[in-house]
Amino acid sequence: MTNAWLEPPNSEVRIVKAVLEDLPSIVAVEKECGLNSRGIESHQKRMPEPNAILIVAVAGNASRSQLEILGLFSGEMVVDELQIDNLAVKETYRRKGIGRMLLRQALSNACRLGASTATLEVAAANATARSLYEKEGFDVIGVRKGYYIDPPGDALLLARKIDDRALNLS
Repeated sequence: MTNAWLEPPNSEVRIVKAVLEDLPSIVAVEKECGLNSRGIESHQKRMPEPNAILIVAVAGNASRSQLEILGLFSGEMVVDELQIDNLAVKETYRRKGIGRMLLRQALSNACRLGASTATLEVAAANATARSLYEKEGFDVIGVRKGYYIDPPGDALLLARKIDDRALNLS
């Protein structure tokens, strides 16, 4: 297999494993993006678990405590499946490929951990997220009626296969 961390297209943005000091910013980004957050304590408990994937996009080359978190990915491996919890990018940094970078890195990490499939729920009304996932090879495999409460709406269940190609996505 290839390098553990994919090279970002923008040298100013790096994808790195989250550390404890990132947790307040991670939760803030999740909330800013309208996502359900596990919260600081739950993320902290999951971080040392080998099946957890919690990565962040950061900008700059300053010390870690001075780096701005632009986005995040959280998910976990369940047997051979990557279950994606959250993929979020701050609004001012969207449409710059950061979400794609985070997703591809997570798929790469999951592949090395033995994942053969990735799954997630996405709001049926979230055309931007649906477009990203579609471009990255996800297919709709089901609908969860009334899944979201605030705002109310259906969720689409998406899935894709993961294999060594996930390490070399173009």
